[in-house]
Amino acid sequence: MSTASESYSSTYDFIIAGGGLAGLSLAYYLSQSSLENAKILIIDQSEKKENDKTWCFWEAQPNAFDEIVRQKWNGVWFHGSRNFSQFLPIDEYQYKLIRSADFYQFIYKAISRKNNINILIDSILSIEKDIDNKPQVKTVKGIYKASQIVFDSTFRSPYTDTQYSQMLQHFKGWVIETDEPSFDETKPTMFDFNVEQNDECRFVYVLPYSKTKALVEYTIFSDNLLEDSVYDNELKDYITHQLKIAHYRIEEVEKGVIPMSDEPCIQIPDHGIVRIGTSGGYVKASTGYSFTRTQRILKNLVRDLEQAKGNFDSFEKEKKVWRKDTYIPNWKALLDSILLDVMLKNRHSSKDIFTCLFSKNRPAQILKFLDEDTSLLEDLAIMHTVPIIPFLKSAFVVIFRKIWLFLR
Repeated sequence: MSTASESYSSTYDFIIAGGGLAGLSLAYYLSQSSLENAKILIIDQSEKKENDKTWCFWEAQPNAFDEIVRQKWNGVWFHGSRNFSQFLPIDEYQYKLIRSADFYQFIYKAISRKNNINILIDSILSIEKDIDNKPQVKTVKGIYKASQIVFDSTFRSPYTDTQYSQMLQHFKGWVIETDEPSFDETKPTMFDFNVEQNDECRFVYVLPYSKTKALVEYTIFSDNLLEDSVYDNELKDYITHQLKIAHYRIEEVEKGVIPMSDEPCIQIPDHGIVRIGTSGGYVKASTGYSFTRTQRILKNLVRDLEQAKGNFDSFEKEKKVWRKDTYIPNWKALLDSILLDVMLKNRHSSKDIFTCLFSKNRPAQILKFLDEDTSLLEDLAIMHTVPIIPFLKSAFVVIFRKIWLFLR
């Protein structure tokens, strides 16, 4: 693996535009596949070193990154409506936390012995086709061509089409440290809805690293961002009044905005260009979860690439549903759209909806449902436990809208 200070050729088999979660995960899976000798260039505007994100997810089996899992738990606290407040075992699952700094270091180490993988620190100006219909990436430093595919994780859809449900998951979190033991490191809080909802979906989660250190994050599902001071005030209030902590130090700060939208995502916008990560619609529309989905989709993508022997034309033939202007909604996407509509139109309290889901079902079954691993019958049984009337109203609106959009 070479870095930005070294020389670069102008042509590669694959170029990965963006060295975040999706881009680096893809590079890792390619390096472990039958395409491990493909010539690959990763382009990002900065070398990832700082801990700028925290990824939480659940799974029943080990994953490729288990050695860098910072914390893992066998249950979670849930504080919701109707005085429901319980520590919920999650049975076959474990709730896991990975810090982005550890993830970046893991990937860099894994690909460091690969002379065929280069990392370029540069700003991307455009991703387009050349005169020979081959994809290329223009940067401040030059033009880099891909003989097969440019994987783009830098594209950001504006998500402004009002024909679809458009929400955001926006959050701010502090890693705080206390002098006295203040946390039970075996019991994280996944959802605490005991904060002012303001006709939105607002909650806090607390992820303890030790008895004296934890990530406290304030999260909102809505279509409006807030002033930065609002998140700070809510965090201060929660730490003081809910956690009963008077003295603490803020060790790290993280914040972000994640799209929650049922607007179709064009995954192959042009010949030789494939969007991945958030750019490719990997974020689950109704929850904002992305880590597990990203890994699952990318592993399948690499498997398909292996079958196509790295050739874009062969790969695209098997992915016709990804093509430009082609979109066929499925059952799981329909459920996402219905829940988005319920929350966006405030047809029922989101706090109460999530409480119903976790209090009336086996918690592990809800995690399986959120991972889209449940069957149709299991989905219907779960949907029977939420308030029926508001969901029927949204189902009618969403189905009518999707039929109209499909037929127009």
